[in-house]
Amino acid sequence: MIRINNLTFRYPDGTLALDSVDLNIHKGEFVAIVGKNGCGKSTILRHMNGLLLPTEGSVIVKGMDTSDTFSILKIRHTAGMVFQDPGSQFIGMTVEEDVAFGPENLALPAEKIQFLVNRSLRGVGMLEHRNHTPRTLSGGQKQKVAFASVLAMEPEVILFDEVTSMLDSNTRKDILDIIKKLHKNGTTVVYVTHRLEELVYADRLVVMDKGRIIHDGNPRAILSKENPVSFGFDLPPVIELARRLADENIIDSSLLPLSKEELREVLCQLM
Repeated sequence: MIRINNLTFRYPDGTLALDSVDLNIHKGEFVAIVGKNGCGKSTILRHMNGLLLPTEGSVIVKGMDTSDTFSILKIRHTAGMVFQDPGSQFIGMTVEEDVAFGPENLALPAEKIQFLVNRSLRGVGMLEHRNHTPRTLSGGQKQKVAFASVLAMEPEVILFDEVTSMLDSNTRKDILDIIKKLHKNGTTVVYVTHRLEELVYADRLVVMDKGRIIHDGNPRAILSKENPVSFGFDLPPVIELARRLADENIIDSSLLPLSKEELREVLCQLM
């Protein structure tokens, strides 16, 4: 689905953000990308839909090279992106106008656009807010509208850049439940996060440091062997307890629980 070959990227001031990175994202995967601030995780995400172009190397999205200007609109239709700050995505005067903007640019029939807008807003629980001004909404509602705007484009891949970082726990759960459902229905998900507990949703973990990939594999396998603090996570008490139980061989380290619910289930099975 996405093939990254020998990707190097320098910002205009000469700062090296990505250093000879190779990465393949396969259709239907849920890939989480993590690392300390400045490690390159958001930079690599922006290369996946052509917001940034390689200094060296290549990024191929479903057979299309992001450096090909004639393919860029189709690439962004294929790989949609939801940002940390949803306000940066708003264009329309109302929620409905904002969600309709993408499909309109694809020159779709009016009936199809209306269908996509309604379906996308309903999918994120924002249909009743369709006539509201986006900037008057709460932070969580804004993020849902930004999400709906991407969904209306019917992308095969959705790129998420720390979308839950400014949300309360209830809204964060709502967003994660929507993402989980999308992935279950076949959407490829690439998810940048700094929250360890969100890795329970991923089937693959990519850890970055200083512009390079240092780990790539099963989240539980990596976290059972590596200290998550070393690559930018605060260690939640539930993960710390699970790691200690694994160290004492009380639970299987390959099945390391990543949430309270998972730990409870594992402990119940031991009784």
